[in-house]
Amino acid sequence: MSVFISGSVAYDTILNFNGVFAQHLLADSLEKINLTFQTPRMAKNYGGCAANIAYSLKAAGGDPLIVTTVGKDCADYLDHLQKLDIRTDAIKVIDDAFTPQAFITTDRLGNQMTAFHEGAMAQADKALPSPEENIVWGIVTPTGVHVMKAHVNYLRSIGASIIWDMGQASAYLSGEEIKWFIDHVDILSLSSYEWDVLAQKTSLSVEEVISCLKALIITEGGNGATLYLPNRAPKHFDALPISGPIYPVGCGDAFRGGLLRGLSLGLNWDDTMRLASLMGAIKAKSPTAQGYEATPEKIARSFERAFGKSIAL
Repeated sequence: MSVFISGSVAYDTILNFNGVFAQHLLADSLEKINLTFQTPRMAKNYGGCAANIAYSLKAAGGDPLIVTTVGKDCADYLDHLQKLDIRTDAIKVIDDAFTPQAFITTDRLGNQMTAFHEGAMAQADKALPSPEENIVWGIVTPTGVHVMKAHVNYLRSIGASIIWDMGQASAYLSGEEIKWFIDHVDILSLSSYEWDVLAQKTSLSVEEVISCLKALIITEGGNGATLYLPNRAPKHFDALPISGPIYPVGCGDAFRGGLLRGLSLGLNWDDTMRLASLMGAIKAKSPTAQGYEATPEKIARSFERAFGKSIAL
């Protein structure tokens, strides 16, 4: 049983600037900025929400099926996924476009400037799995509005349960568009900041949103996550303690990979949320979104140590 994952497969180019951006911005010249930052360190990583979620789900023993588009420069990324035994047969190659790419420059205070090129992802509504595919769960993550709607409608047409991860789409969705997704999906997952944007754009309360859904999950980074179910009190799940350096980028995607694994296994909500939290914590120790080493057996042992009960992955 495969899990449909809609979203981006992207290259992330990370540049490190040793100075501070603010020291190079002149208050009287903000309308005519022309800046160059010397960046002595650069890294190019495999990223994108769909691929990051697939990595987490695969590590936990699941069968992710990425459904998206990439461009003419995709060969090494597809090879990377295939080496991880992550299927690529539902990824469509667009020959006259580039694979989505993010160029992220970070200063020594951790401030970031990011330029994102959507590229081939603009045509991801053209990507669909084989009609013979057995899909029970799917997740739709941020892409173009037309792409997200196309994949939600596809999942509804085959009777699959749908998680919508609003993510950075909160910046460009209108209130009416957000309401459309709430009315057409089963579970909404978003951060506390994204929840504030949703509430401001739609004027909906938690109670009004959850009345339309099977579950609402609001994540709060290192403060854990809260699960809202219809006609039940909210339940908070603490983040697991982590020693040493913490790398937060990609933790939300790892969380959702664990969420999908728990749901596809039919675990109860408490254990599903615990597994999601564990996957986020495992990722937090790794500087790259697809670089942490984990197997179902190791994850199951970590689950038992953390929560005092066994789990079969």
